[in-house]
Amino acid sequence: MSQDRSAPDRPTSPIMRRNLGSDVYNVLWDRILSRDLSPTEKLSDLRLSEELGVSRTPVREALHRLVQDGVVIYSPNRGFFVATFSPADITEIFDLRAVLEVLALRTVAAKLGPEGYAWARGELDRVQILIEGARSDAERHEAAGAFLEVDQGFHQWLIEGSRNGRLIAFVNGLWAQISVFQRAGTHIPGWNEIALGHHRQIIDLLMAGESDRAADALQFHILDMKERVLADIAPNLASNGGLDERGS
Repeated sequence: MSQDRSAPDRPTSPIMRRNLGSDVYNVLWDRILSRDLSPTEKLSDLRLSEELGVSRTPVREALHRLVQDGVVIYSPNRGFFVATFSPADITEIFDLRAVLEVLALRTVAAKLGPEGYAWARGELDRVQILIEGARSDAERHEAAGAFLEVDQGFHQWLIEGSRNGRLIAFVNGLWAQISVFQRAGTHIPGWNEIALGHHRQIIDLLMAGESDRAADALQFHILDMKERVLADIAPNLASNGGLDERGS
């Protein structure tokens, strides 16, 4: 477990004064995604309030929101910690995604004609050009950000297109945790290209009216990403000495 460090050890982030709770939440969320706040690290509301130049109240509000997202855990008498994800946690999350997103795809496919997917195909082509043309670190960073936006947008579009309120709410409850894996994956060579290829295949099958094959391709995509997360990312998302996602 990381030791609690004083404020000067961390770079400060400017906080706007419009909605402190939301601003602090966004800053902490970005720091968790970037691994600036590492798995099992204790999150001291006092230290964070000093770093961010705000009172402890909006910090605690933000921490409780992150607990609801599943990326921070709270343990009585111990405090807040960045959540870790065991292989079992990762397997559960991706297996649930596979079932729910395939259900959503079948629902969407029954409603849309081929023209309904043209925008998604265009976005995939745009990101492909950015990835292939990236030469500098800045360009690669831009391409990775564009890929994340399109990747998340595609999956969210499928879920919301189902018009199934309970399905949408359930998957949205997983998305904060899924985002941790997605952000980490963008830094692994070849990941973005593989995922883009999967998305392209799914869209092409939907545009061809082959919804069953598209559903199979989506399931393969999600389960393939699960295996890649378990192999390439899981060791960095868990710590033998820390709290797991359940706070034990």
